[in-house]
Amino acid sequence: MSNKYESMVNDYCVVVKAIESYVASKVTDFEYWDAEVTKFFIDTESASYMYDYVEAANMFGVSELQMQHFLIVHCCLGDYLDGLIGDKEPEAWDMKDQQLVVAYSDSSEDVFQIADICELMAKTEAAGWTFEDLVKAEKELQQQAKHLA
Repeated sequence: MSNKYESMVNDYCVVVKAIESYVASKVTDFEYWDAEVTKFFIDTESASYMYDYVEAANMFGVSELQMQHFLIVHCCLGDYLDGLIGDKEPEAWDMKDQQLVVAYSDSSEDVFQIADICELMAKTEAAGWTFEDLVKAEKELQQQAKHLA
């Protein structure tokens, strides 16, 4: 197992638990949450809310570093989940009790351990798994969007 990413993945689990606790107790008409590069979103039936990592960390009662780690791991899973599941088409994925559970439309599931996520991050680390890399990627995406507009 690649221990290099173990603390990041453990922080991811802590933050997911904090998010789920927060939305269960404080968000009315909750639909879903997600993250995109360095931003965190909560969608309700009537509105969408976006937070940067500092705002999200304060809201969920986690450290800024834990929130950064959450965003890094979430980005890795979002971009490279096929490294774990192959050619299957996931319907949803979530952390449950320190395990990544990937659900499919046929009601089947694959379950992955923290070690599996660490290995995925190690195999894809050329993508750059630091928060600075995420900030740089987000700026590049914004530049591309401006050129396309």
